[in-house]
Amino acid sequence: MVVILVGLVVASATVAALAGQTVWAATCGSALVLLMWAVEEAVARLGREGSFGHAMAVGLTGMVVRVGLAVAALVAIGLAARPSFAEAALAFVVTYTVYIFARLWRHPAVPAGQ
Repeated sequence: MVVILVGLVVASATVAALAGQTVWAATCGSALVLLMWAVEEAVARLGREGSFGHAMAVGLTGMVVRVGLAVAALVAIGLAARPSFAEAALAFVVTYTVYIFARLWRHPAVPAGQ
């Protein structure tokens, strides 16, 4: 999955450069998804150890941390460089959408044919 996410960060920066937009903002928006994936992996590892209640607490905390991370990073970009916020937000949304579809494709909830 990390290869897909790094490829999306590079693609986002390339598209921003070709479109004449702010490359650093698009890169930050896409890289934010990579950071969220890393938090998700860490939370999954921590949640596997211990009881069911521990796993639920770790999972819920992980969800809050990932949402908080995304909101805080996008707000920081918006406050620091308001004109570049659109590039960062669009890159984040597109990269996160592709990430979710790639994750579902690699690990479907229901096996094909059922």
